[in-house]
Amino acid sequence: MATILLVDDHDDLRRALRVRLEADDHRVVDAADGAEAIRLWGEHHPDLIITDFTMPCMDGLEVMKTVAAHHPALPIILMSGGIEDPLRQCILHQFPSVRYLPKDRLYDQLHQMVRASLA
Repeated sequence: MATILLVDDHDDLRRALRVRLEADDHRVVDAADGAEAIRLWGEHHPDLIITDFTMPCMDGLEVMKTVAAHHPALPIILMSGGIEDPLRQCILHQFPSVRYLPKDRLYDQLHQMVRASLA
């Protein structure tokens, strides 16, 4: 069982993902924005972070930068409804522990991506 920090500003999506992750026997801590995520990351020391890209207060990129500065190998799954390819490639190059999951593929690929990220 892994501890997963789930970060998304959409309550319904966060709840749905929590249910799926808990069904796979993961412990889920969730946050509605990046600032809350950083606080919870320090308290719970998750094995994996799943974060949205666009959020209020602090976006997913700021979350990744903050986490990578202290724990560069921590796996992160970056979710987004759409990031332009040059920006996505730049992020993946800058943060080797990050995997990208488009939101339109969330439900078919979440399980496999979580498993691969934790391996």
